[in-house]
Amino acid sequence: MKDLLKEMFSEMVIKKNASLIPRYYHSEFVLYANRETQSYQKFYDAHVEYYKLPRQYFVEYDEAAWVEQNDRVAGRVFIAIKEPNQKDINFEVILIAQYRDNKIYRIWEITSPDWTQMKEFN
Repeated sequence: MKDLLKEMFSEMVIKKNASLIPRYYHSEFVLYANRETQSYQKFYDAHVEYYKLPRQYFVEYDEAAWVEQNDRVAGRVFIAIKEPNQKDINFEVILIAQYRDNKIYRIWEITSPDWTQMKEFN
């Protein structure tokens, strides 16, 4: 599952390819992030818009912080977002991903800073 999660980051996020969301995310996906909840459709629509922006995404992993068990993987990820003429945004993400049918079914995450409170994502 860790490899599937890393593949999603490299193929979908870094390459900004929202058309891959159905490949990596279950149709009943729900994101629980920083006390906010997001459905599959809201997640999909938001990422279509995010990926249109002239942003670049960079992802690093804390390899010592991965745990896998049954249908879940937990880890620590660092995501940097660079946008022309904007200050870089660097996130630390602690997440648990649950899989169903080899697709991400649920994610519980806490990010610092809290992206749900940032104008760039609302």
